[in-house]
Amino acid sequence: MEYGMIHLTDAEFQIIYPHIRERYGLNLEKKKYLIESKLWIELARYRVGSYTEYWQMLRADATGTMERRMLDLLTTHYTYFCRESQHFDFLKDRILPQLGRARTAPLHIWCAGCATGQECYTLAMLLLDCQTAGTLRVPFHIFGADLSDTAIAAARKGAYGSADYARLPRAWQCHYATPFQNGEFQVLPQIKALVTFRQQNLLDRPALPERFDVIFCRNVLIYFSEKERAQLLGRLTQVLRPGGYLLIGHTESLIGIQTALTYVQPAVYRKPGGAAA
Repeated sequence: MEYGMIHLTDAEFQIIYPHIRERYGLNLEKKKYLIESKLWIELARYRVGSYTEYWQMLRADATGTMERRMLDLLTTHYTYFCRESQHFDFLKDRILPQLGRARTAPLHIWCAGCATGQECYTLAMLLLDCQTAGTLRVPFHIFGADLSDTAIAAARKGAYGSADYARLPRAWQCHYATPFQNGEFQVLPQIKALVTFRQQNLLDRPALPERFDVIFCRNVLIYFSEKERAQLLGRLTQVLRPGGYLLIGHTESLIGIQTALTYVQPAVYRKPGGAAA
């Protein structure tokens, strides 16, 4: 059988997108063409002639392999080193000085929706610089979570191409990465050791530690509907320490969402309590 583009019927769409929304919070209600254009190749892979047959196979797959492949195809993994640099400046210039000399507990940062890991490694390199400069006096660890198994595997590997290499400051190229050759470079093992990656549905409670000092959840809320955005924000607030910070994408806002967080500046919010702002 030859497989060209197989069209997703309205009835099939009404079966598929609610499942994705209810289980993962992703709002694809207006993305029928996206589902069709991303998943039709899966019909060829599994030699089925309709999305109904494909969906029946996926739901019967006890291994979860088909569902993980579907999520990889439907989610966006676009990111890069030093993206939205204002947030890293805020961390360095505003948040770290608030920790104070008396603090001994490690600094914990969660990157929710970390994609292929560049955000986490940017943070690790920046914080190592701060330790060297003496502006960070406690250990730190970064936790990266993403829905996609494929993205998490790439993040753990820590190998990237020329565009990412060019975005690294020269000092980071020298101190935190292997030399660029054969089209890629790798983040050094001592940087990888500062980051823990895991596949996770963001609507689920994250693993230990139970509280984070800073949460980066940037360019993630835009994929959720209003109900799921509120649910996700509640989960993030719950695991944020009093006085901790939530940083979202600069194209996002919390307008219209009831939250205990206070506005600090565009794309930066703070949970009341803890150290003085």
